[in-house]
Amino acid sequence: TGIVGSVVNFVSVILYQAFMSTWRFRPALIFTIVIGSLAPIVDLVIVMRWNEAIGISDEVFFLLGNAIFENLVVILLAIPMSAIYAKVSPPGMESAVFAYVVGIGNFTGMFSGLVGSAIIEWSNMKTVGEDCDFSELPTIIVLFKILLPMLVGIPATFLIPNVLQTEPLIDWDKEKWCEEDVSTGNDGEHGESLMDPQISVGNEEDDGRIEPHLL
Repeated sequence: TGIVGSVVNFVSVILYQAFMSTWRFRPALIFTIVIGSLAPIVDLVIVMRWNEAIGISDEVFFLLGNAIFENLVVILLAIPMSAIYAKVSPPGMESAVFAYVVGIGNFTGMFSGLVGSAIIEWSNMKTVGEDCDFSELPTIIVLFKILLPMLVGIPATFLIPNVLQTEPLIDWDKEKWCEEDVSTGNDGEHGESLMDPQISVGNEEDDGRIEPHLL
């Protein structure tokens, strides 16, 4: 599945660039959220044994679903989200924003795992032992992996400006992200002392003292 998944990832990028790169952010996000929410149908088909009813073995269907469809969905979801992260990063703070996003992603991944364990416990499913019971698994897949992402994700897209993916989301000049008078002060004298390192260097030279680390 690793080789097939790598090929699918490459094809996904080409498909997005060819067909979806000219879309506005909101339709692109809604489309990818819907497609991503439909990906767990592959798991639902295997759990319900529908694949055997149409003559496809579990191994083949798992390969088609996990290696192809799910990898395709992951890339289609990741590309517009990565573009949004890049466009909302203030100038000069890209690394800080990326670190913040990664941290939030790790936290939500851990939290979702805890919530998933609580849901399994709440549903009275038994996943270990000789008396395993997965009768509630189809319901959980439909509610929490198909319906819930669409109910939460689609309304959240309306928080994103509906602009083209090639357009900026934030006008940093209009937001006055880097105001000159903040660094220079009202009369400009304070800014001159901050911005000109030669002034402080000159003061050290005139002092005549030798720093201990230079001895």
